[in-house]
Amino acid sequence: MTVSNAAVSFVPASAVLEVLNWKQVIESLSRAYSVPHGPMVSPLRTVARNGRIWLRSLTAIPPGARFMGGKLFGMGPKPAINYLIPLFEQETGELRALVDGAFITSFRTASTSAAALDVLAPKEDLVVGMIGSGQEAVAHARAIHAIRRIRELRIFSPTPASRARFAKTFQAETGVTCVAADTPEDAVRPATLVVAAARSRDESPILYGDWLDNCQAVVSVGSTVPEQREIDTSVVARCDLIVCDVLDEVMHETGDMIAAKEASVSFEQKCVSLNDLLCGKVASRVGSAGMPMFKSVGAGIQDIVCAELAYELAGKAGRLVPLPIEFYRKTI
Repeated sequence: MTVSNAAVSFVPASAVLEVLNWKQVIESLSRAYSVPHGPMVSPLRTVARNGRIWLRSLTAIPPGARFMGGKLFGMGPKPAINYLIPLFEQETGELRALVDGAFITSFRTASTSAAALDVLAPKEDLVVGMIGSGQEAVAHARAIHAIRRIRELRIFSPTPASRARFAKTFQAETGVTCVAADTPEDAVRPATLVVAAARSRDESPILYGDWLDNCQAVVSVGSTVPEQREIDTSVVARCDLIVCDVLDEVMHETGDMIAAKEASVSFEQKCVSLNDLLCGKVASRVGSAGMPMFKSVGAGIQDIVCAELAYELAGKAGRLVPLPIEFYRKTI
């Protein structure tokens, strides 16, 4: 064994916020999904559990990228989360960076939705109905703003002060007309694009199909495991094309789709992968879809693509923090 001469750097969360911008992240993710993926490029997540303690990992080797890696995070009885993303050189397997993933998740989730919407959403000014006012909702508004002109953003969340603050801040930031709606239905009914980015507090649906008369595309990101709910089964029934970032997990491991199956709502034949969408393999189905939906659970490839971009940009900006550590390299 020899000492590795590869310098290891840390990318702090502040640097991630400083260097990433929506257009670059969206373009990077679009490229990553526009080449064929083998079955193990971004495998299913793993979750270790011991009572109330859990640890989740997502790994990926993005084709054609410099790095491979994963995202690791967990929670104990006293809730607090750190997100760690190690980046390894694909060529040598050497560790090159540790990235604070605190903001990577919202960047990659919203940017992946935007990459899908750039194909699915109409090429026109949008009225966006947003359910949620937290980090994911704000990120989605910013990502959509990067690919389309938003004529009006209509926001509902259960806390009036939160939705009012989101509306005021986003309007000041972008010039987009923003409305803090009193009910989720009021936020959604006039919308041509609907984003559900906040599962309900009691895990009952927050979006219903009979609200979607003006809608031309739906995004759902808030139900990622069996016990979580976000959209009603009527939404699943009404959408005629369902694009999934991780096909098996969306179909079989999300509370929304489990509930749809239990209600005898047929959806399997409507589901396609994001990889097939961005590779152009389902173009005819997209063209004939009246109301497509993008449903996301998150994938390791999204984290690694986003973290690699953050590493590269942080290096150019002088924001990498050299770590006083060295690893032994085992020659095989």
